[in-house]
Amino acid sequence: MRGAAIIAAGLLLPAAAGAQTSLSSTIYRCERGVEIAASFIGAAGSSVAVIQVEGRQVTLLQEPAASGARYGWPSDGAGYVFWTKGAEATVSWRNGAGGEPVTLYAACRAG
Repeated sequence: MRGAAIIAAGLLLPAAAGAQTSLSSTIYRCERGVEIAASFIGAAGSSVAVIQVEGRQVTLLQEPAASGARYGWPSDGAGYVFWTKGAEATVSWRNGAGGEPVTLYAACRAG
C-alpha cells in the first residue's frame, strides 16, 4: 500500500509543474474467460499500469521492452509482469531474481 502511495505522489509532482498527465483504462479478455481491468497513468516520461488480476489490484511500473510496453515491479524480481502490444496483452509471474516469467494469461485482447 505504501509503495502505491509513493508512486501516486511521484506522478502528481510532474503534473503540479505543468506536465501533462494521461489516464486510460480498458478491459482485456483473456483465454479461459478471464477479464483483466487495466488503467494506465503516464506523466513526464514515466508510466504506471494498475491491473486487477487474481482478485488483487496490482501497481506496476513501466520497464524497458524491445516491443510494446512491459510493466513490472522493481523488487527482488518476484512479481507480475504485464506486457501489452497494440490491443493484445500477456500476464506472467516472475519468480525471483533471474527467473524466467511463467505465462499466467495469454491471448488477452482489449475490448
